[in-house]
Amino acid sequence: MIGLAFVLALGSAQVPAATATSPPVASRSAAPKDQSLDDLIRRARAGDVSAYDPLAQRYLDETSDQVGLDKALHWLRAGVAAGDAASMVDLGDLYLDGDGLDENATEAAKLYQSAAGKGYARAYDRMGLVYSGTEGVPEDFALALRWFHRAAAAGDREGMYDLAKAYQYGRGVAEDKALAASWMRKAADAKFVDAMNDLGDYYSDGYGVAVDHDKALALYKAAADLGSATGMANVAVVYHNGEGVPVDYAEALKWYKAAANAGDSDAYYRIGLMYEAGEGVKKNKDTALALYRKTADDPDADQQEDAQAAVDRLEDELASRSPVT
Repeated sequence: MIGLAFVLALGSAQVPAATATSPPVASRSAAPKDQSLDDLIRRARAGDVSAYDPLAQRYLDETSDQVGLDKALHWLRAGVAAGDAASMVDLGDLYLDGDGLDENATEAAKLYQSAAGKGYARAYDRMGLVYSGTEGVPEDFALALRWFHRAAAAGDREGMYDLAKAYQYGRGVAEDKALAASWMRKAADAKFVDAMNDLGDYYSDGYGVAVDHDKALALYKAAADLGSATGMANVAVVYHNGEGVPVDYAEALKWYKAAANAGDSDAYYRIGLMYEAGEGVKKNKDTALALYRKTADDPDADQQEDAQAAVDRLEDELASRSPVT
């Protein structure tokens, strides 16, 4: 539970106004791909504050053990102590998500607010998220909307995306399909893959834009090219269902497999459906069952319940066909 004093302080926080002497700071850019871990370590140990956050991100991205997490936390906290806004936001994200740390919205909000006070655009977006239903912080969609506007105006692509979603769902403002599509397009143009996928959905469904399956597919493929497992799965669905293109089970299966390999557990369920129905592959219910189980065993899978229902159904069916001994 957040202390009353902090709730009052946070609840009265105003969206900072832009000033000539303190321009918004652009969101952090990832360390160059060719920058070695050893080089980042050398720079960080020499006191180069600009290396602290990229080094922490490298540990988070490339290691999954406690040692790597501890090293990342060390450098993020060093960055916070040195006043680095990127480190404040990234440490705040770990607290907000409970990723390797005990979930603590209080600490996350404090870090975001400190970074926002430095004019860091990504922190504006995070402040909007804090007011959008974070446990322990009073929900205030109108205030969240102002933070999202501030982030978007400063060029933060996640702020543009979250502003689009606010207009889409009518959070803090009346639903406005045209504005939702406009801001989603800006975020997609900035290569934010979530926005590319959602804008593709807009074109597929005709939400705020005219239905255009070609544009939807192009957006899904562009997201897939950037490594988005969701984008890969969306491309698969287009070919599986024949949305603006002829049904092509081979192409659908290829993209579902790519999505599964990229970490989309729901794709296993989709592949299982194809094996059970014999769509583009030889019908094989044993293979389908094994694939359904992969999705059913993942508590984070969106279609976990559907997959578990398919597991139960096929297990009963296959058991009933087994010879009695």
